[in-house]
Amino acid sequence: MESVVSSSQMDAWSSMLSAMPIPAALVDINGRLLAVNRWLDGKPGEQLLLPSDDPTSTMRFGVNDSRWRVRPVGQSETILLATGEREDAGDHLLRKFFSSNDALFVVYDQDGRVIESNTAWERLLGYSGDEVFGLDSWTLLPPDDVATRQAVEAELREHGRSDPTLLMRTSSGDYRLVQWNLHFDFSVGRCFGIGRDITEEEKQAAELERRAYTDELTGLANRTKLGERLDALVANGSAPALLYCDLDHFKVVNDSLGHTVGDLLLAGIAQRFTEALSPFDDVTIARFGGDEFVILIDDAEPAIALDTAKILLQALREPIDVAGRDLHAAMSVGIATCDGGSGAHELINHADTAVYEAKRLGRGQPVLFDAELQERAERRFHVEDGLRQAIRNDGIQAVFHPIVEIHTRKIVGAEALVRWTNEEGETMNPAEFLDVAEEASLGREIGAVVVEQALDFASAATSTFPDFWISVNTTQAELLTDGFAQRLTAKAESVGLPPSQVIIEIVESAVISTDLALPVLELLQQQGFRIALDDFGTGFSSLAHLRDLPIDIVKVGRSFVSTLHEDPIAYALTESLIDLAESLGLTIVMEGIETAEEEHAVTQIGGSLAQGYRYHKPMSGESLLDLWADETLQSAA
Repeated sequence: MESVVSSSQMDAWSSMLSAMPIPAALVDINGRLLAVNRWLDGKPGEQLLLPSDDPTSTMRFGVNDSRWRVRPVGQSETILLATGEREDAGDHLLRKFFSSNDALFVVYDQDGRVIESNTAWERLLGYSGDEVFGLDSWTLLPPDDVATRQAVEAELREHGRSDPTLLMRTSSGDYRLVQWNLHFDFSVGRCFGIGRDITEEEKQAAELERRAYTDELTGLANRTKLGERLDALVANGSAPALLYCDLDHFKVVNDSLGHTVGDLLLAGIAQRFTEALSPFDDVTIARFGGDEFVILIDDAEPAIALDTAKILLQALREPIDVAGRDLHAAMSVGIATCDGGSGAHELINHADTAVYEAKRLGRGQPVLFDAELQERAERRFHVEDGLRQAIRNDGIQAVFHPIVEIHTRKIVGAEALVRWTNEEGETMNPAEFLDVAEEASLGREIGAVVVEQALDFASAATSTFPDFWISVNTTQAELLTDGFAQRLTAKAESVGLPPSQVIIEIVESAVISTDLALPVLELLQQQGFRIALDDFGTGFSSLAHLRDLPIDIVKVGRSFVSTLHEDPIAYALTESLIDLAESLGLTIVMEGIETAEEEHAVTQIGGSLAQGYRYHKPMSGESLLDLWADETLQSAA
């Protein structure tokens, strides 16, 4: 069945024929000429090729024994393109160069139809020469990429050149990215293209960019990406808001469950944040550091930033499934908004200052930066710098708060407390610097100094007062430091102090928040040290813990003691506590006694050991030994 070819189609094919640099002709199925180009003599109707049973065979003999390559034209079943091998040396070398080159070469007519293409072009796109002759090249672009075609055509019309990078569809339906250098020759109405496949290069570049700007663990933007985005917003005059999210007590997870679980929890938190903020297209979520996330809002007032912080806090209300274990995550959020004069670096610092304040206020909440916080931040910086110098220059000192028998007021021991004398000669109260020390990771160093001085003093004291015992406060971070128990044992041995006269004080929350603390306490207890549960009656207090935890002493906090003389419920609870402690073989120390009424209530309830300003204030070791000597002399008299 013969296909019908329109006169316009024949004209188009004849036009392409004329641009070919070798002898070429259009023939009918019987080999008779329909059209020829300038390289071939012949008139329409003349016999060019010998008839064949297979009119589309690759090679057919011409009437003058010339060899011709024959291929169909387009979709026609009756019209063939015949290209001869009779070409001059220059054309032969040029075509050989084009065909053997890895670069992509193609010639288009003025309507963008393919006239010639080399092997590299055909191999890349998966089309044979038969298939591409007359092909509209624009159909190889993505269907919706009309703008690219229009831009390229405009450049070719105006300048005769264009250097586009185009996505080109292969015969399999995939796309390759090709970088083109196109030149349109107005004299012959042809466009000549030289191309280079850059698909793999772009993939590698995209992967490098992804690695440069993406946090590998969470898939979020990293610190670099966040910084560039923030810089761009500030430079463009936007008013971005920054939410600095710092996880609370995340170190406990790493220490107790391992870093693998910690990493999985961080990834789960990142997923929660992504889901919670998915409705908003103006936010960047980044992992800023180990357990720190930063949310950047392109342009937001303080109220919007606060609402966003609440969304994030709500997202962490439910536990996160980590390897089959439900883990809870909590965080503090510091918020800083741009006031028109804030730079990117300043905005981050402000948000960091605000998150510190959120932790100081009790964690698990958002705090918005203001001028007052700036003043506190400057003071905190001054305190931190002073502490570092004090650690280096022996500026950290231990003082001792006596513990007495209530009925005799005889000193039986003392609690070592930390004091810092700053460069101005002021003695700083722990409440003014311990939080800063913990935040700056100086708590362990300070604790180690206090333990060292306390055991040295206790050793000297027991040479005169053999039964004297010393109590040292220990944070969870110190307790979980590698080798803490071994170092404490070695120190006690080096100064000749029996472990039974060393009390390790730790608050209840530090024991129950991680499983790792218990083995350390049990080891210390086995080695002869005594364990005191400090500030009982605040926070996590539970009578069941008196039975389950490895403790020898319970120190009842002032929150109970201060109300014994006026609150029947507090009185009954403390009385029950003392009875329970006695039944468990525990020693009770009543803390914070300041008035005669409080002392009387404690005496009535059955307390035997006490500590507080009613008896003595904290003092130097030298002053305590002098006081003790005076009391001993008075007793003897």
